[in-house]
Amino acid sequence: MNRQEEREKLIEADQNFVCIPPPDYSKMTNEEIRKRTEILEKTFEYAFEDDDEDEDDDDL
Repeated sequence: MNRQEEREKLIEADQNFVCIPPPDYSKMTNEEIRKRTEILEKTFEYAFEDDDEDEDDDDL
């Protein structure tokens, strides 16, 4: 995979997350895009992970 293909894949993966305003990818390196996507993925997973304590609240 060449650098342009890698960049296109990184941008595509990052665009799975909605951000307003969207980032200016032309000013970002591939590494910055990769790190941004990883942070967003981890944050999303953390926010929506199943937690046993939350399940107890549903019984009320």
